Amino acid sequence: MVEALRYREVDQDYRNHLQAYLNFSAKATKASGKKRVPVYRSFRKFYDYEAELEKLSKKESETDSRFSGLREIIMKGKNDV
Repeated sequence: MVEALRYREVDQDYRNHLQAYLNFSAKATKASGKKRVPVYRSFRKFYDYEAELEKLSKKESETDSRFSGLREIIMKGKNDV
């Protein structure tokens, strides 16, 4: 149990550091003439949720097509029994 607690604490530290890094990145600015402007003007430019969901669905469909032939073989074997 102690080992599991240590792993959980390491995971929590990782999340805390990741959040701090993301906060730093979101507040980042760049020089534009004499002013400093934000690198990310909107949250969508920082993290596009819809695009990430689309990538995920593409990965799932690629996995399905990769195993579609195997699925047919298994189904054929079930029908032969």
